[in-house]
Amino acid sequence: MANQNLNKYMHNFIKEICEEIGPRESGTEAELLAGDRIERELKKFCDKTHQEEYISSPTAFLGGIRYGAFLVLVSIIFYWLSLLIDLNILNLPEIYSIIFLLIDVLLISITISYFILEVMRYHESFDFLFPNKTSRNVIGVIEPQKEMKNSIIFSAHHDSAYEFNIFYYLKRFGEITIFIGYLGVLLLFFVIILKLILNLFSIFALVLFLIFGFILIGLVPIVGAYMFFHSYNSVLGAFDNLSGVSIVLGIGKLLSENKKEGKFVPEHTKVTLISFAGEEAGLRGAKRYIKKHYDELKEEDAKVVNIDGISKPESTAILKSEPLIGAKHSEEIYKKLETIAKNLKIEDPIAILPFGATDAAAFSKKNISATSISGLKLVNELVNYYHTRYDTPEVVDPEALGLVVQICMEYLKSVDSKK
Repeated sequence: MANQNLNKYMHNFIKEICEEIGPRESGTEAELLAGDRIERELKKFCDKTHQEEYISSPTAFLGGIRYGAFLVLVSIIFYWLSLLIDLNILNLPEIYSIIFLLIDVLLISITISYFILEVMRYHESFDFLFPNKTSRNVIGVIEPQKEMKNSIIFSAHHDSAYEFNIFYYLKRFGEITIFIGYLGVLLLFFVIILKLILNLFSIFALVLFLIFGFILIGLVPIVGAYMFFHSYNSVLGAFDNLSGVSIVLGIGKLLSENKKEGKFVPEHTKVTLISFAGEEAGLRGAKRYIKKHYDELKEEDAKVVNIDGISKPESTAILKSEPLIGAKHSEEIYKKLETIAKNLKIEDPIAILPFGATDAAAFSKKNISATSISGLKLVNELVNYYHTRYDTPEVVDPEALGLVVQICMEYLKSVDSKK
């Protein structure tokens, strides 16, 4: 049976943060204020709370996209300069044609490295080029009533994303633009390498490379879109991911009320409630937490249920993998959550995340059992409030929040009942 008071509490929390604090870019004062507000709430439900400060370079995660796009544009220009020399239109020695191509190889290598390592795989390889900022993860712990035998983490993140211009203005075509952009850079790299090798052997294949040259000119609008991929204005982030934070708080509130009313509280399971900072900056907060607590997490065989972006009951999904970052989630967890979700009348709850990543991926990649409960099935749709200004409290259904709390509580009960 739905707990309407709890649903209202969670939705009111989302509205309160949006109205009183607003957008929460990673590594900013607003993110810190939101963390303080979350800890004040956790203190009402938890046996102990604290915040863990860390330093990172949050703008490195997406901040290099426009520079990478600029390098691609410069590479197309150098490609054409090399081609014009081959065509005897530009009166320069042939060695300059090779020099321009070598410059291209360097520029495209930097661009591809940034996109693969920083944007796709979430490594912090280029962070040294960007400023350091301070963030804080917020942690609350509810101790079991008896001897601890299990450990469960329910987590979310309280920072909010930059607005993605490519989604706001281009809608679903923005996804296609991203895909074409990736293919275009790979094509450019292949053509440059091929042309360089043939030029070294004095084989010019002018018609072929002239055709490629016009294809690359056709990619210029895509390059332009990448240069304005995102703004530096963060969105309100009610859906992504105050919804998740409110559910983490809702779990704490429900357990606190249960204890007072003599209802279910875990006897042998430690419950850790975490709101991470820096998720939108490449999972920085979750990665710092794992690094600090790795031995503890492995010793306790911790299970992580992350919640990220809940909007409507029918779109609730359990992630089994996040292939772009290379994360495969715990089958033990997502299968159990699938059973619970189906019992609550959610159809086909298992999904994958085709692009991007959640904090659960940081755990799974370190062989810590985890999965995420999400409110997006991105394989099927891209909702208009994903990383845009439309991400407001109105898009979050309170019933969906309550449903996910139910799923988490049923999972907690199943773990706590294990002998």
